[in-house]
Formats: sequence, structure tokens, C-alpha cells
Amino acid sequence: MRIGLVTDSTAQLSDAEQARLRETTGDLFAVVPLTVLVGGIAFTDGELGAADLCAKMAEGAEVSTSMATPAQFTKAYSTLIDHGAEAIITVTMSGDLSGTCDSAVSAAQGESARISVVDSRTTSAGLAGALSVAAAGIVQGHDLDSIAGTVADWCAGETRTVFAPSSLEHLRRGGRIGAASSLLGRALQIVPVLGLSAGVVTPVARVRTRSKALERIVTIAGQSATEIAAEDRQVHVEIQQAEGDAEAADVLALTEKLEEIGVETSFRTLSTIITAHVGPGTIGVTVQTTP
Repeated sequence: MRIGLVTDSTAQLSDAEQARLRETTGDLFAVVPLTVLVGGIAFTDGELGAADLCAKMAEGAEVSTSMATPAQFTKAYSTLIDHGAEAIITVTMSGDLSGTCDSAVSAAQGESARISVVDSRTTSAGLAGALSVAAAGIVQGHDLDSIAGTVADWCAGETRTVFAPSSLEHLRRGGRIGAASSLLGRALQIVPVLGLSAGVVTPVARVRTRSKALERIVTIAGQSATEIAAEDRQVHVEIQQAEGDAEAADVLALTEKLEEIGVETSFRTLSTIITAHVGPGTIGVTVQTTP
């Protein structure tokens, strides 16, 4: 059975990653974009550069986002089916952060091919990792239900994300603050360290300085790597940053600290959709196994 793969743009896949997924699926791969609105002007995710968005946010521009629509998913599904997909697995960002997952489910109901939608309960590097797991299942010839189940299990147990925004203000404004709302109203000098737990933003720690936040991220990353390590899978750690500056001081400091504990890293720019909610200056890591 030829199985197609669909995701949303918050995975922030590189050109090389998209090319590999197209090759893996026999060109049955599609990315459905979300939209960021800056001062009332709509930009497809990725159309406006990460650094440009951060600069506009720092200047006080009004920024919001719009989920991917059922019509967009319908178009993606129809295209893959027209190219020979007999079934499709769709993996989306957390349904608690966006209605995108609901759009994917809604669009699937009217299609002729079997479509299974997996809420990854994560986003960015975590979502990209889930796609690698799905692609591995396709290559190995597993059926749709088996792949969907494996991806859901991986998302629940084999990926961890922790991050430090410059403040909680953007998360508060966008309504994505989740359980971290408990930190609002605390001392102004705190630097929040947050995580994604079952798709919801949760508080992890409160520290006094940015450097302490980076140290806490490193500690959590090391602990997470130990927790999810498996004999048959390597653990990968990816640093993510809002501005997309791999040479930024915070990125270099985090890279160095992780290397000191024996962890090698890669870098990914956050989707502009995510940055619109977490704000400029956000930095974090995702720890995950690789298929």
C-alpha cells in the first residue's frame, strides 16, 4: 500500500529534510502552512524571515496567527491521492496550541482514501522527529494503523522539549500559556523555564538570570537524554531559537554547555507561528530518539 505523509509548517523543515521525506514516500509528501499576521498583513509561515518577525515584534507590532484550514488539508490530501496515495498519515502540531489538528481531522472525513491524523502533542523539532518516525514506518512497509500508533507512542514517550522565553507576555496575550499561568504576577525579575507536557505549556523552573535558565535547560536536557535512551536508538538534541541565529551568544553558550556533558547538538529556527506566541529571544531544546 502506498502511504502518503502530511504535516504542518511548524515543523520548520529544511529543504533537505523535505527532499528526504519526498524521496522516502515516493513523492507523496505535503506541508500545509499556517499563517502569521503582522499589523493585519498575512504572511504564510516562512514567508517572513524569523529575524524580521522578531524585529517587528520588538518594535511593538501587533502579531497573531491563523491555523491551517480544512480546505488546505483537503487540497493536500487530494493532491496525494491523485498521485497514487492509497492511505495518508497526517501528523500535526499540538491540538492544544492550535486548531490545525481539528482542521486535518475535518478534511479527512470526506476523502476516499483512509487517513489517520496524529496529534503530536508537540511542535517544531518534536514534530520533525515524529515525521521521521512516520517515514521509517512507511519504508518498513507497516500498515497505516501501526504507523499511527508508533508515532503517537513516540510523541508521548520519546521526545522532550524545554525552553526559556524572554518573558511570559506573548504567551499570555496569545492564550497559549497553559499551566504556566501560575507564574504570572510573580516577581518581575524571574526568568521562566517552560516545557511542553502532553502538548500544553507547563512551568518547569523559575530562575533569576538568563544564564541560570540556560544551565537549567542543560540539566533537564541531560536528564531527559538519560530517561529516553534506548539500546537500539540514538538520542538527538536540537537547539531552537526564535531569531534563527545559530551564532547568537545564547545558542553558542547552550551548545558549549551541552557538549560539556557529552551531548552533540543541531540547530533549528523556530517557525514564525511559534515565535509569534513565545516571543523574540526564546531559546530551547528538544531531546528525542531517532528511528
